[in-house]
Amino acid sequence: MTVSSSKRFVFVDKKQNLSKKQVFIFGSIIASGCLSSSFLIALYIEYLHNPVFHSFVQSRGIFL
Repeated sequence: MTVSSSKRFVFVDKKQNLSKKQVFIFGSIIASGCLSSSFLIALYIEYLHNPVFHSFVQSRGIFL
């Protein structure tokens, strides 16, 4: 139960508490998703601005 600083409201959390292991797993999933998407964005920016990389990717049969 949390009491606000004005002591007028009382918030009751009816959800079960997550264990530290569950929070770690959820955080790891979110962090890995963010890391992989930023890597893909950086790769795509490099693909757009570097003609050598552009021709290398296309020579491998990968079309972005």
